[in-house]
Amino acid sequence: MFNKKYRNIVEKVCQQLTLRQKREKNLFCLVSGPQGSGKTTFTSEIKKKLTKKKLKVLVLSIDDFYFGKKERNKLSKTASPLLVTRGVPGTHNLQHLKKILKVFFSKKKQNYLLPQFSKAEDDILKSKYHNLTFPYDIFILEGWCINYQGEPLVSLKKPINAMEKKLDKNLQWRKYVNKKSKEYFRAIYQKSNCSIFLRIPSFKYVLQYRKKQELDIPKNKRMTDSQLKHFISFYERITKNLLVSKHNKFDIEISIKPNHNYTSLKQNVS
Repeated sequence: MFNKKYRNIVEKVCQQLTLRQKREKNLFCLVSGPQGSGKTTFTSEIKKKLTKKKLKVLVLSIDDFYFGKKERNKLSKTASPLLVTRGVPGTHNLQHLKKILKVFFSKKKQNYLLPQFSKAEDDILKSKYHNLTFPYDIFILEGWCINYQGEPLVSLKKPINAMEKKLDKNLQWRKYVNKKSKEYFRAIYQKSNCSIFLRIPSFKYVLQYRKKQELDIPKNKRMTDSQLKHFISFYERITKNLLVSKHNKFDIEISIKPNHNYTSLKQNVS
């Protein structure tokens, strides 16, 4: 399934994380990349290898923290109607993530029940939880907007797509998402001691990747092509900013071909 370079890069990342964990004791690692860039597969491979090294690894996605429909409906009435759609910063339960991070750094024995979100239902499942059993040696948080720091207010004024132009004329949604992006960075991302970015060639591949992901969802709950195009337009601004901005620094950057094979690993020295 993966070429030799992919496997070699995964091995190098595992070596780096193992060394960092010995030094830091509590290794909180961020894995960022656009929708469909292969974050779930990548973190799963990393976890398998690190587990073989006798390390206890917790892997969660920012998607695991989405608000349910009820909470997003409330947000849509108070902050912006566009917040009824999940995805962007501001549509996650940051309190859960803060608590989990606090328990992780405490190294205490504790169970934590995280409500389970279903993408197929676009809602939190009743009486369904992820049972997290602390302590862990390594906590990997992955997601499409991970480590994003927001952008200057002046650059928000120019719409990046038709959705922003037609549905966010007063910049209400853009300003709210930008404010929350900065809050996520201060409250969560700044506390990491390792960050990895999976760099795809360009945003144009996101729709192609997202279509493949949709096949994992029951047929009667899948989005149509037009619905998918509208859905990913909510992700476009932040994704493009992460792909081009020099202000979003990562310790490790992995370049990826359109077919998901890895081409190179770059380590950034601060």
